[in-house]
Amino acid sequence: MSVTVIVSGVAAVVGGALGLGSLISPSWGAKVVRLQPSSKPGGWAEFRATYGGGLLLLHGAVLLTIAMQAQAGMASVIATGFAAGAAWLGMAIGRTTSILLDHDKRQTRTGYNLFSVGFELVVGLALMAPWLGHVMG
Repeated sequence: MSVTVIVSGVAAVVGGALGLGSLISPSWGAKVVRLQPSSKPGGWAEFRATYGGGLLLLHGAVLLTIAMQAQAGMASVIATGFAAGAAWLGMAIGRTTSILLDHDKRQTRTGYNLFSVGFELVVGLALMAPWLGHVMG
């Protein structure tokens, strides 16, 4: 197994663990993302669905293709890692946009948000490691 696939797999475990934590304990997930469900019924279901099941299965797909690499081929590992990584890079782009455009009205330039941009970039690029290795290779 190549180093890029191992890096992607570790990032998928991290993302999957975040999803599993939010699926099991939506209050924990709410604390991590610093949000609260609205007062309308069903808010906790959104944490379990989006931050829980969504993240868990997104990263589970990466791990599954890594585990099935011999049958599915390296292209499937590259594609799933790229898709999951793109989602994390999209988060970093959205958060950076908020830091730049919303700070005056919403005080978005916080240590938490700056750390989160770095974390999202690292996880996103780690998930994309097989693709990056392929295009730079």
